[in-house]
Amino acid sequence: MTKTYNRVAKSAPIGVFDSGLGGLTVLRELLKLLPREDFVYLADNANAPYGRNSPATVRHDTLNNVDFFMSQGVKLIVFACNTSSAIALDAAQERAGSLPVIGVINDGIKAAMEASAASSDAAKIAVLATEATVNNGIFARELPRAFTDNNLPEPIVIQAACQDFVQLVEEGNWEGPLAEERAEYYLGGMREQEEPDIAILACTHFPFLENVIQKSLPKTQLVDCSKAVAREVKERLSSMDLQNEKKHKSDVSFYVTEVRPGIEQNIERILDIEIEGVHHVDIKNAEGFER
Repeated sequence: MTKTYNRVAKSAPIGVFDSGLGGLTVLRELLKLLPREDFVYLADNANAPYGRNSPATVRHDTLNNVDFFMSQGVKLIVFACNTSSAIALDAAQERAGSLPVIGVINDGIKAAMEASAASSDAAKIAVLATEATVNNGIFARELPRAFTDNNLPEPIVIQAACQDFVQLVEEGNWEGPLAEERAEYYLGGMREQEEPDIAILACTHFPFLENVIQKSLPKTQLVDCSKAVAREVKERLSSMDLQNEKKHKSDVSFYVTEVRPGIEQNIERILDIEIEGVHHVDIKNAEGFER
């Protein structure tokens, strides 16, 4: 069902969602690039991890999130979640109607093309993602097409489902022996066979583990799509004449679908800011919010 969306004011916030804290990597870049914009961040952690859920469940939960943001009167929604972007972006765009919805997949592909543009040889690209994103196969399909469409040599694409990385990040274990052991478990064999030229961190949780991933893949260039997503949001706001013209700093509201100990501290650690608190929102079904 497509929802009716009325054009909102320039001062309306931007909605950003993920299944947990991984999307804060995107929010962090948005705050740097768009310091006058306000944001509503939603972590649907009650239904996490999305990467191990069925496509039908991911679509259902994603539409819940879209409805929530529409109830908040946002002017644009950012899917800071590769799993939702891979599985449910089309359904979300249909649900949102004229409300713009931006995913992270295309920006990850663009970032990989930029990283390999200087080479005339076919790049070997590793896609590090959740199980659901790997099973969907969107990167394996779209990377070769995007490269050849842009007159670049067709890349060799390999995929690795690094699902445990998500839980490490949610628990704040970004470095140390446990993180290093998990990185080596997933990536050691890849390095020993033939280390890739580029690795796309195709889950917004994974940039938190950049140091341990780089330790396992020392010769590989890591690609984080967060900056590319922020640039696309800025360009979209400009093209729609929806930039916030206020003078004060960004205001950010944080929502979670399940309250867990330590989540406020982790948000502050990631964004390097102090927050007033985290709000709980109960999202149970896709018809739960009305404008």
